[in-house]
Amino acid sequence: MKKLIVVIPARMASSRYPGKPLAKILDLPMLEHVRRRSVLAAGVDEVAVATCDQEIMDYVHSVGGKAVMTADTHERCSERVGEAMRSLTGDVVVGVQGDEPLLFPEAIQQTAEPLLTRDDVLCVSMLSPLEGDADYTTSSIVKAACDQRGRVLYLSRAPIPYFMKPGAPPVYRETGIRAFRADFLQTYCSLPETPLERIEAVDMLRVLEHGYWIQGVVTKYATMGVDYVEEIAKVEGILRTDPVQRALYERIARGA
Repeated sequence: MKKLIVVIPARMASSRYPGKPLAKILDLPMLEHVRRRSVLAAGVDEVAVATCDQEIMDYVHSVGGKAVMTADTHERCSERVGEAMRSLTGDVVVGVQGDEPLLFPEAIQQTAEPLLTRDDVLCVSMLSPLEGDADYTTSSIVKAACDQRGRVLYLSRAPIPYFMKPGAPPVYRETGIRAFRADFLQTYCSLPETPLERIEAVDMLRVLEHGYWIQGVVTKYATMGVDYVEEIAKVEGILRTDPVQRALYERIARGA
């Protein structure tokens, strides 16, 4: 059996929303929503937060969680996850961004599945459907164009593809969940930053630009990353009114 680890990278110095990991959503900090939901994922052996901030480290320890201190120089979440994994033991690591408070635990299991069952897969990006024209045009949503095997061809903050003719191409939203074979994650961290990765500020372009391939996994679970303070109210509204999300929140609020 392969050991499955979830690592949640989190830092206080977000450029768009400083301090957001500990911003309250209902009665829990955003990061704690993500951590508790990750703990509920089937097959997960360990969940750890990777951070460069003592404030986050202290909070995670105060609620009985595991946290790993990392350097404050990382520009890519995947590099922070890679550093954390040098002090953790596992075969497959799922990196879950700490700003996905509506995360479904099942999505973690689904993303890890190809790495747990296949030997040819090195890394996986969880993808979800784009929901309207606004998703195409906003730069905060990374679009993933896939081939006929579900492998990612390109990732961009730009609205891809260009619709010369109407159609329904295999283009999705890249979510905040990525999975790696543990040894390949260290390979990723050792690779030089690439030109497209740098200008798009998208971690996984480094994989593509160095000639590796990414397996896309399209999930039915809607995701919503929080990039701005005004999005907190929207998430709270969903947690109050959506029956599935409300039940999940009530479960984690009890510490289950």
